[in-house]
Amino acid sequence: MKRIKVSIGVNNRNSDVHLVPGKNLYTGIQKYVDEFGEANSMEEDLINLAAGIFGCDLAVKRDDREHYIRSIELCVEVVNLHAFERVKAVIENALYVVSKDNWTVFFFQKPGIPVADFNCLDKEGAVLLFSGGIDSMCAASEFIKEKKSLVLVSHNSHANHVVEKCQENVHSALESYYKTTIKHVNIKVYGRNQARYPFPKDDLRENTQRTRSFLFLTLAALVTRKSGFKKVLFMAENGQFAIHLPLNSARVGPFSTHTADPEFVKLIQQIFRTLFNNSSFEIINPFLYKTKAEVFAVLPEKLRKDAELSASCWMISRIPENKHCGYCIPCLTRRIAMEYNNIFIKEYHVDVFKTDVTKLADTDDRKRNLVDYLEFVTKFNNVTNANKHELLSEFPELYNPSFDMEAAVNLYKRVAKQSFEVFKKYPKVLKLL
Repeated sequence: MKRIKVSIGVNNRNSDVHLVPGKNLYTGIQKYVDEFGEANSMEEDLINLAAGIFGCDLAVKRDDREHYIRSIELCVEVVNLHAFERVKAVIENALYVVSKDNWTVFFFQKPGIPVADFNCLDKEGAVLLFSGGIDSMCAASEFIKEKKSLVLVSHNSHANHVVEKCQENVHSALESYYKTTIKHVNIKVYGRNQARYPFPKDDLRENTQRTRSFLFLTLAALVTRKSGFKKVLFMAENGQFAIHLPLNSARVGPFSTHTADPEFVKLIQQIFRTLFNNSSFEIINPFLYKTKAEVFAVLPEKLRKDAELSASCWMISRIPENKHCGYCIPCLTRRIAMEYNNIFIKEYHVDVFKTDVTKLADTDDRKRNLVDYLEFVTKFNNVTNANKHELLSEFPELYNPSFDMEAAVNLYKRVAKQSFEVFKKYPKVLKLL
């Protein structure tokens, strides 16, 4: 694919896509200011950068097959030019890890007063990325049990009312169960058409949103500082989706999400440590070596049925009655997690576990996803010292200094065991094996 040039700021530098904060790029800065007071130039620079990357991700549509990977030149106007130049290479690396696209970033000076003083408070507490899914619900529950100060941060686009409602419902369920007030900050960021500043219409936008976690973590990092918490930001994601081994060779690289990839998390932590002048700043995933079933098990029993209020399916806003589709990989792992813990909820548009998928075309996602998942967990169902080398050869992603290989392999062994325990109840699934 040809290189696409994107400008973020007032000046259009002969770009293919021009995103102007406050015009065709809604950055959420006003919500941030309303919530926390005046934003300094570093905060505004970071919000514009993260919102611009997200807007760029939406505006530059991927091509098919061998042209799926994009090459993007990003030109960003910032006040704190020298600070951002120090992390330029790390930002490019982080964007590559999270999206598998080729990014080149250039920063340009804009008027304003750079931030020179980064005094940090040292309050006990944490900020948690709150997507409205099971993992963030479970993490919030664990924090509240420990009676720690907690702020939940959510991000939504303009029209995603279904997910926003799920976040509100889960938040309310937690407050009701624990009989406490939990601060929840929801910041909207999206692209839009405005006057002479166009933005692609929905059917021309890219829907993979691989860089959304860069935006999400940036918003949460800024809220961490504004809340006076010096050290900790939590990104709760079960190990299945954080380490996120590809189910097969057709799902490697950009064909798979890497939103909580441990390498990406370390890189963006390095960015914030530099820009905030705070070497103690940490981004922690408390569920890195837990399966989704194990994450779900931390919820108190009386809260588990409230998991139906949460959302895991990326198609939920497009399904009749806003149900989960039932056959995407997040839906399969969600269902296994709940049913392994004896929670059965009729929330799926398609009950793929009771469907004879052998009668479906090989290209049908209902069949393809279930078959791919079964093949994957079968590989980890009988791992021995003798065949482990073969497994590592098939999944070179396990050779990663950002996480413990042995812990990751053991994690996926438990994923397989828990999955097969659930599949015992479904003859049509067993038939595929």
